[in-house]
Amino acid sequence: MTRLCFLAFLLGCATTATPEDVPETDAGAGLDVPALDGAAPDATTRDAPMADAPALGCRPSGPSSVGVRDPSLLVPSGRIVIDTSDTVIENVDVAGDIEIVGGATNVTIRNFRITTDGYWGIFVRDGSGVVIEDGEIDGMGSIDDAVRGPDYTARRLYIHDIEGDSFKADGRNLIECNFVTDIGQGAEAHGDGVQMMGDGDIVIRENNFDLTSGSLTGCIFPFGTDPVQGRVDVIGNRFNGGGWVVYCHDTLYVHDNVWGPDYGYGAVTGACAEWLNNTWEADGTPVPY
Repeated sequence: MTRLCFLAFLLGCATTATPEDVPETDAGAGLDVPALDGAAPDATTRDAPMADAPALGCRPSGPSSVGVRDPSLLVPSGRIVIDTSDTVIENVDVAGDIEIVGGATNVTIRNFRITTDGYWGIFVRDGSGVVIEDGEIDGMGSIDDAVRGPDYTARRLYIHDIEGDSFKADGRNLIECNFVTDIGQGAEAHGDGVQMMGDGDIVIRENNFDLTSGSLTGCIFPFGTDPVQGRVDVIGNRFNGGGWVVYCHDTLYVHDNVWGPDYGYGAVTGACAEWLNNTWEADGTPVPY
């Protein structure tokens, strides 16, 4: 596995991600940037329904329990383009976005902060097996999407101040243990917690979508140009905000989620494939369906 470290000449790490359009950042002579312990697991591909899986117990109550694990390790960077498989990006404070291209596989991005007013935070344009964890994406009220593309796992992220959507999931995605707030900040943004398209095989579990400001469609929206085609499991999340909080579709399996008090029109619309044990946060009573 190739690890990208800024100050590669000091740390003996191979540089396999190339910033484009932004000058390379000099992080300062003599600075040691240690790696976080532990390798990230690969993105999950599942054969059995996720409703039978044990709870992770990771749903965050707020931003303090997710995001950057160790800010003291962060080194400034310009935007990053990854085109090499088995690359690890860690301990970076990115002014700009991160983009995966060239069919790169088994890419890990961890302990990071992205601050950008471009088009997206992280875009899996052409890649697979991408793991994104323990980071913050600040869209400065401007970017279309915080994370977008197929074949990624996103976990323990703090996502905020996004003009459009927090996640666009194009198939084979695992989205878990994230805290999302202040999306849909554009005047007519129609922001979504997760907008899904493509092949499905998507798991959305134990996230907290606290969407109490902005121009919003919903926390869960399984429609793009066409509806999502494959199975989507929505399990153990907290939802708060949106026009309709959850838009159902016949490929969605919605289990054991809780609803906060805020919404525009209602808690749910449409028909899901399965709807079990979804309750109001305030008193534990079932959400009408």
